Amino acid sequence: MNGTGLWAKLSNELAEDPFLALALAAALVAIATTPIAFAVLGRMDWFRARRGRTMQKPEFASIVCGMMLVMAIPAIFAAMVLKSRTFDRNRYEFDPNRTWSVLEQGRGFKSVQEADAAVKKQMEYLAGERKKLVDGLKKLDESMLALRAVAGTSPAVAQAVPGVLQSLAGVRASVGLEGPQQLMDFTAPPVSLAAAIPAGMASPGVPGTAMVAAPAAAPTTGANAAPTPAVPAGSGLSPQQVAAEIAAVPEPQKGIAAMIPLADVPAGWTPGKSGDKYIETFNAENLYEKIDGRAESFTQYNVKGMAYAFYHPTGDPSNEVQLYVFEMSDPLKALGKYGAEKPDEAKVIQVGDEGYTAAGSTLFYASRYYTQIVSTADDPKFAAFALELARKVAEKQKPGSGGASSPPATAVASADPEGEAAAEPTKAESPKPEASKPAASAASAEVTPATYFALLPKDGKQGDNKYVAQDVFGYSFLSDVFMADYKEGEATWQGFLRPYRDDKEAKEMLEKYRASVKQDGAEIKELKADGADEFIVTSNIGLFDVVFRKGNTLAGANGGTTLKPAEDFARAFAKSMPAKLQVIGGK
Repeated sequence: MNGTGLWAKLSNELAEDPFLALALAAALVAIATTPIAFAVLGRMDWFRARRGRTMQKPEFASIVCGMMLVMAIPAIFAAMVLKSRTFDRNRYEFDPNRTWSVLEQGRGFKSVQEADAAVKKQMEYLAGERKKLVDGLKKLDESMLALRAVAGTSPAVAQAVPGVLQSLAGVRASVGLEGPQQLMDFTAPPVSLAAAIPAGMASPGVPGTAMVAAPAAAPTTGANAAPTPAVPAGSGLSPQQVAAEIAAVPEPQKGIAAMIPLADVPAGWTPGKSGDKYIETFNAENLYEKIDGRAESFTQYNVKGMAYAFYHPTGDPSNEVQLYVFEMSDPLKALGKYGAEKPDEAKVIQVGDEGYTAAGSTLFYASRYYTQIVSTADDPKFAAFALELARKVAEKQKPGSGGASSPPATAVASADPEGEAAAEPTKAESPKPEASKPAASAASAEVTPATYFALLPKDGKQGDNKYVAQDVFGYSFLSDVFMADYKEGEATWQGFLRPYRDDKEAKEMLEKYRASVKQDGAEIKELKADGADEFIVTSNIGLFDVVFRKGNTLAGANGGTTLKPAEDFARAFAKSMPAKLQVIGGK
């Protein structure tokens, strides 16, 4: 900035602020008059000092230094006045309610590497805190089971539980945890509470009571005539009643509504009525009406519709078993939602493609359906009924998957005239004369996650099969991977496979993997293996990855602590895998 511009800017500020002009003028007058004052006082012998019995003048240099010190006072004052016109935010601002991040403290680090190490340490700390939150929520879920059992007999508890579960849903969403108790919906209130609510009226304290009506009554002959149950004890509905229920369901949800057992209900149990219906159905748009606050977690997995029914012991409506059948867009989405809600410690049972039991409830997925059978009482009688109900539903969703001895679908390689193999799932051969027979047959013919899990070698497998939807092994480009943990002696690794639409796409993903590990500084070796089109071994930070491509599939061993067991596993895996795998949904 030139002198003219600076003077113009200063002139404008002085004109706008008279006090600033006065302060600067005073400082300038003080500075200008100080030399004059020193000259006058010097002529008057003012600076003479007594040295013994004589008066002596000070040195000229001493007078000049003293004059400069005096002139510095108004100069400093003028500088402070000018500085007060600006505000140094980084130096003066302080917010006691704000926590500085690691990056904001970056001026305290000597290098970028040191700051990066601090960021990683902070991320590890946050990950540990999140794990503590998740573990705490799981323990809270266990505590809620006892409360849930009491809710069936206590109106006060029944009124409070839905609000508590609704609040917990928000906490779960914050930490990325989905739990089966999210779907607890006390549609039928305790008998003592229901008796206090007039028919057709809703209780503001108990969600869902507007949908619950007293059992259908026979024509009354007197004012105090007792109502008669609409369903014969333990016999379920008649075929005509079932047909009428299905006919009233919107066309898109007829298939999942037909999967709900109403005619073949086990003895001692009775289907419950929600208003004038035994079956409630919802689509993706109005699912929130049934599971408000939790519907979003299902729409994220492309839910298409849901059918709901509930059952209670005959003559005892105080407790119930609730049945939710969710239809997803494809088996992967069903597996993804099931896996998101499955507790780590759950023991797997063979219902559908996979299931587990917890506190009298049974949850499983089969093909593109995810089913929850939730009991309001942790009781062996309720648990047995929930499991039996699950087997009936699974048999309709995927024939052959309802029994405990039903084997999962496996991939079968069949050679075509050109020598190329194609993988097909094994088809079940147990037709059922149900309304949903066409849908169930179609589901059994399609490739499912169980098809891929069956291809993972059994030797050395530890724990259950896993499906990871995205960011597998820390690679953003790797998604929808099927895997399991393996161990041989002290060596551990993860076996995995990921089918793609064609060979070209699989090859592109392998190239992305090569480029990524090379960028991370890994050592890469190209090897040959029987049955594999490409076979590479990478090593970095003491861990080994053995990855191969066979046709349209990437597979191998990840994170091996010792090379030889992981490489032997990958070679055997490549030899046993079909030359081509069919992709779920034919995509």
